[in-house]
Amino acid sequence: MVRFPPMATLPPLILLLWAISTIVQLTVLFYVVTRRHFRTIPLFSLYIALNLCQAAFLYFVYSQFGFNSLIARRSSWLSEPIILAAQALAATEILHRVLRHYAGIWALAWRLVAVAAVIVISYALTSAKQPPDWRLMFLNRGYHLTFAVALISCLFLVRFYSIPIDPLYKTLMGGFCVLSCTIVVANTLLQVLFLRHFPHADVVWNYMEMVVFVGVQIAWAVALRHPARVQDKPTMLPPSTYERLSTDVNSRLRALNDVLSRFLRAQAFRP
Repeated sequence: MVRFPPMATLPPLILLLWAISTIVQLTVLFYVVTRRHFRTIPLFSLYIALNLCQAAFLYFVYSQFGFNSLIARRSSWLSEPIILAAQALAATEILHRVLRHYAGIWALAWRLVAVAAVIVISYALTSAKQPPDWRLMFLNRGYHLTFAVALISCLFLVRFYSIPIDPLYKTLMGGFCVLSCTIVVANTLLQVLFLRHFPHADVVWNYMEMVVFVGVQIAWAVALRHPARVQDKPTMLPPSTYERLSTDVNSRLRALNDVLSRFLRAQAFRP
């Protein structure tokens, strides 16, 4: 029997949440494969697989060097950019699945995501003078903040234009938003409220993130049990109809303008 003494430094609840998270992620990956979702959302499938690889990698590091070791902390932070990049690509892919029939709206949506990426890079450059651990935490918080704002803005676009969205994609995008908002709140509370006054702030931070992450994964597993509906291409009116409607609208506006002009002249000449 192989023993991992350094893992004893982890609180039992963290170990339990880690085990539950791994089981739920394996369930998500199982539905992604068996329901053929990897064909329509391959980048999301890759994101789930990379999450599992990161969990296995960190388990190995923690078992060898301990949870509170410097190597473990740096390994965790260094593996995080890969997951964040995969998350951004997965969310953009799902957004494209929703908006692929609406070229103009999709063009605006991907520009919002691009602006968010520029903001993250700028935020990283401004935090370069901070200590390495703080710099990584600031970058992590900045990424999730801009990512959440960009994704929520895209969801507002979907809502504003009354674009039908499959419940599966709505659940996946909502999960990404919840994850990012939770990490922003957790990092902010850790820095502003707990870090100076609470000696076990990192444990609270881990609990909060892992509980929310497990909840999101469970929601994704339930949604992925069902295949996504085939989205029909929206029916557009022929160009001749738009030209006729444009002419009618222009004539009505011209008539309204004439009526208002006559009314205003009459008011001006009235004693």
